[in-house]
Amino acid sequence: MKSQTVNRSLTVSYSLVQSFYWINFASVLAFSSVYLLDCGLTNVQIGMIIAASGIAAAVVQPIVAAYADRPTAPSLKMIVAVTCFAALLMGIAVCAAHRRSPFLTGLLFGGCVAVLQFLLPFINSLGTEMLNQGYSLNWRLSRGIGSIVYAAASCLLGILVPRAGVIVIPVCIALGYGVLTFCVWRYPFQKRALTGVEEQKAEPSSPAVFFKEYPRFLIVLAGTVMLYVSHALINTFLYQIIQTKGGGSAEVGLITSMCGLIEIPPMLFFARMLKKAGCGFWFKICGTAIALKSMGTLLVSSMGALYAVQLFQMLGWGLISIVPVYYVNQVIRAEDAIKGQAYMAMTYTIGSVLASLAGGAFLRRDADGYRHIQQHHQQGAGAEAAAGTVPP
Repeated sequence: MKSQTVNRSLTVSYSLVQSFYWINFASVLAFSSVYLLDCGLTNVQIGMIIAASGIAAAVVQPIVAAYADRPTAPSLKMIVAVTCFAALLMGIAVCAAHRRSPFLTGLLFGGCVAVLQFLLPFINSLGTEMLNQGYSLNWRLSRGIGSIVYAAASCLLGILVPRAGVIVIPVCIALGYGVLTFCVWRYPFQKRALTGVEEQKAEPSSPAVFFKEYPRFLIVLAGTVMLYVSHALINTFLYQIIQTKGGGSAEVGLITSMCGLIEIPPMLFFARMLKKAGCGFWFKICGTAIALKSMGTLLVSSMGALYAVQLFQMLGWGLISIVPVYYVNQVIRAEDAIKGQAYMAMTYTIGSVLASLAGGAFLRRDADGYRHIQQHHQQGAGAEAAAGTVPP
């Protein structure tokens, strides 16, 4: 009877967990540049903050994942709930430090980014672990609902920030993590009991042992990192990109909400898509779509054209947000499942680190070049004025 009750409520409960995780994703990452620039940080500093946060998450993820896979470890639900509560405290601290100190703001906001990226594989595992135990859970529907909520949150932030100020962003972070903590605490997660053979296999948790067991998985991870570099460059510095096309913070909300809606169809129909072709094929389609979106973002010169480029989001992020989760669940044994999801999630954090460093450097170079051109023009105009060829 208990299992039947869990089955009926599981999809609803997991949808709430996904929803409030992606609300935090919208407020923490999609609007990071909007908030941090307003608080006095530079593009280079923002890139360094996002990069450092990603490095911290990438270092800690496999350690915690290996620990969580052990039979004697606390429940994954407990680990996620405690982490969310820590993020809630950091969100409150960001609100308290608002515009008091750029350094303190950057440090605390970076902590929120690190926790957000750290949580991704464990949020996914809260669902896949229950699927592996035979419980009835519509993972694709829950993830799709998460994208719908992400779109709504992004649109709402895009409306509120120009009207109420950037303080709306840390307030949303604190509220989002608070509700997420409650949703995870109420989520009916069951820790899987391993057999004696599985317990023995679960003990060795070093990367060397893991990748010796799954050598081809390492190649897949390397390719996925490169996809995320391309995606994260646009996602992290979307505000700056939009400014070059004539937009502002309102357009950030509109584009991120558009992307959240466009990516939903592959999530809902992925089971049917898998009947047509395997995960490897959809990985290739995903990579092609991400490359085309990046190229389009570079080449277009107006907001109207930039809106059209977002259509590639359907087969880009729409696939990469779900294909890796299914791929890990297919090729990694149950006793290594959390570690597998963590290593796959590390591809996002590593890609985000590389993108943040590269994006900050690119923006700094462009700013230095622009200042050099301005100084050259000013010097030329001064010389012409001194010679009497132009009005002083």
